[in-house]
Amino acid sequence: MTVDLTKKPFYLDAAQLKWVANTIATMSLEEKIRQLFVIAAGDAKDKTLQEVAEFEAGGVMLRPLKEADVRKVNTYLMSHSKIPPFLAANLETGSNGLIEENTNIGHEMLIAATGNVDNAYEFGKFCMGEAALAGASMSFAPIIDINYNWENPITNIRSFGDNPELVSAMGQAYVRGAQEAGGAVTIKHFPGDGVDGRDHHVVKSVNSLPFPEWMRTFGKVYRDNIDNGATGVMVGHISLPDYFQEDKEVGLRDVPASLNPALIQDLLRGELGFNGLVMTDASLMVGFGSQGKRRDLLPRAIAAGNDMFLFTKNLEEDYQFMVAGFREGIITEERLDDAMQRILGLKARLHLDARLERKTTLDSEITSKQLAKKVADEGVTLVKDTQHLLPIHSSEQQKIGIISLGNELDVFDILEQGASGIMKLALKFQKRKKKSHEAFGEILTGRGYQVSFIDHSQIKVMMESVKESIAEFTSKYDLIIYFVKKDTMSNQTNLRVEFKSLAGFDAPWFIHEIPTMLISVANPYHEYDFADVMTIINGYSPTDEVLQAIVDKMEGKTPFRGVSPVSMDFYTN
Repeated sequence: MTVDLTKKPFYLDAAQLKWVANTIATMSLEEKIRQLFVIAAGDAKDKTLQEVAEFEAGGVMLRPLKEADVRKVNTYLMSHSKIPPFLAANLETGSNGLIEENTNIGHEMLIAATGNVDNAYEFGKFCMGEAALAGASMSFAPIIDINYNWENPITNIRSFGDNPELVSAMGQAYVRGAQEAGGAVTIKHFPGDGVDGRDHHVVKSVNSLPFPEWMRTFGKVYRDNIDNGATGVMVGHISLPDYFQEDKEVGLRDVPASLNPALIQDLLRGELGFNGLVMTDASLMVGFGSQGKRRDLLPRAIAAGNDMFLFTKNLEEDYQFMVAGFREGIITEERLDDAMQRILGLKARLHLDARLERKTTLDSEITSKQLAKKVADEGVTLVKDTQHLLPIHSSEQQKIGIISLGNELDVFDILEQGASGIMKLALKFQKRKKKSHEAFGEILTGRGYQVSFIDHSQIKVMMESVKESIAEFTSKYDLIIYFVKKDTMSNQTNLRVEFKSLAGFDAPWFIHEIPTMLISVANPYHEYDFADVMTIINGYSPTDEVLQAIVDKMEGKTPFRGVSPVSMDFYTN
């Protein structure tokens, strides 16, 4: 099948079409197979770059590095590759997804809480634009999942919320901004995460919506973004069983989309009209790996309609699995050439064929730091304040106790838990990044409050709290703040808080003794476990700008402007 590269989303001219055709005509089978892979480069060491360049993968994905190292990777790969690879990153919160020192603007849910689509456009522009200036050409974003299930452990704040219209509009704005800045996007995770309560990093998950409802919601979001010109789709390890009625191949009913030709070729390409690049989500995720033997799964993914395959377990072995899949007829020559046209077609659109002459632009009236401050001010949300606690002032709530909960472990915590005495001593001399609750406490201290941290993971603190009188307890604090950072991360099966103290003595039993509030800078659904706490603020992202905005709003210096992009109805299916 010949792909029409003159149409959306490629729009190639005659010279670009010629480059694609001539390049494919001169490629060996082995070179074509290598173009199917997007591999990871963990650092910018010369040995790593040499190994990556020698493989000649179609794409290279980077985790955050220093900007100088990103530029080094790009320069090396551009000058040592026969066909320049995509340079991709998870640009979900800003270009900090690629460049360590760049601004974390915030999670998608923070952007959505502003209700301002222009913010999403600027967000996409800075995510891709700043990364492109260092050499990146592809964003593994935006996430256009609909977070219908509040117990989903991986979508959550990474999404634009649970309103399909808002998700669609915000996603389209990100796509416009990112692609105008000179990059490609991969909208994800088709056919849509956020319905299941599980994470496809650890198990295949299911989008269980009736298909007519799926078409009105997820289907519409994808169609809107496809019509808007999105260049790529990332396919999840998520099944869509209700798509398979009597007239369809019911044997594919429970097969995840990443391995499902009906979902990719019939639904995504056929019914939704997507002509761009399709790639799998990470192949190391259990939702993919649990579906069969790896030697079979790799070629099956390409045969199903994916043009590119994300990550390898063992590079040479995975390559041989893919070659064997072609020689055994699992991947047909037609399917391989179809993938080559889309891979090279997108590279031509991005002017990767021009190598180091590729032009990128980032035109904006504000900086990414200013955008981070703007979305923090407009997005921080007052969920409730039924006790009329706010605003606070240091003259009235002088003594503040902070109880920090969540999953903000750093390498020091991990090492200290099992470290020897010598190691613990050595760690004391290492520079440690402030945690979010510490930074929050410093802001309050700077505004005249006396802040103390209540850590019930310390046995002494826990035992004292058990026997302490109410009079002693209430004399210590004018206000207690639960500061919760329970963030999304792979391999985590839930985002609910876990209290640290025996018998839950750090749970909010004291809300009628001392004014108490909850602040979440990640998961917005903690009201479920803090139902009786009468003042709750959601910040959606643990950025410095959000922390400042929260304190400003607590003190009444600026109004709460954010509107929750998710429902807090925990009891309706």
